[in-house]
Amino acid sequence: MFQQNQLMDLLHKERLRTESLLERLEQRKKQLPQGSLVYKNGSYYRAVTEKGKRMQLIIPKDFPDYDEFIGDLKEARYISKAIPLLRKNAACCRQAEQRLRIYDPYQVRAELPDYYRDFDPRRLLLEGDLSPEQWDSQNYEQNTIFPEERRCFSEGGVAVRSKAEAEIATKLEQYGLTFRYEPILCLENYRVSPDFEILHPVERRILIWEHFGKMDDPGYAAEAMKKLNRYARNGYRLGDNLIMTWETKHMPLSFSHINWTIRHYFGMEE
Repeated sequence: MFQQNQLMDLLHKERLRTESLLERLEQRKKQLPQGSLVYKNGSYYRAVTEKGKRMQLIIPKDFPDYDEFIGDLKEARYISKAIPLLRKNAACCRQAEQRLRIYDPYQVRAELPDYYRDFDPRRLLLEGDLSPEQWDSQNYEQNTIFPEERRCFSEGGVAVRSKAEAEIATKLEQYGLTFRYEPILCLENYRVSPDFEILHPVERRILIWEHFGKMDDPGYAAEAMKKLNRYARNGYRLGDNLIMTWETKHMPLSFSHINWTIRHYFGMEE
């Protein structure tokens, strides 16, 4: 449902910025001279309508603020053409916002009587949307290098490689988020293993979470940057589908920051 949510958000933002410009232009129009500009035989004329009669009045070159006056008439003409289009666009966005509804087959199922609940709505998903149940039940290839390093555990029993990762996994469990630890991704013929893949419960898409725990180690930091560059080249964007946290020996990751990160990216509440 990520694309549907994006569309709703874009419609809302587009309406707001259109209405903002429309308001500015309508105010500006009141400050500009009436009439339109005509150019012929090397001279500018101001076309106005008075008592139902259209007239063209020459603008003499010695007219005070001649260039500014010509510019104002040009601006007024542009604005008079822009305002109707902006009004129409704002109305279309408003109408679309009011009429468009997020489609979620699981929500459809929830609104039906109980005897419909055994129907599997996965086949009714829009392309690109994931089924939470299906994704959670799928087997996936996991990083198996140095298994002896997995000496820390989340409250739910997930074995991870560091205290910070155990804290992240625990908070994901507490928020009820479905996740995978160290899945294998193939990017540019490289096998990359992010710390976590997490299914967004509303948007039905995957976000990855990388925690970099030794950023005061120059060698570790250099490898982390290589990994981030590879993510960027393959469509992972920080603040969108890529989550990053960091720590050093003197600045460990805190539960408060983990909480903030989960609430920010997944819209979760305490």
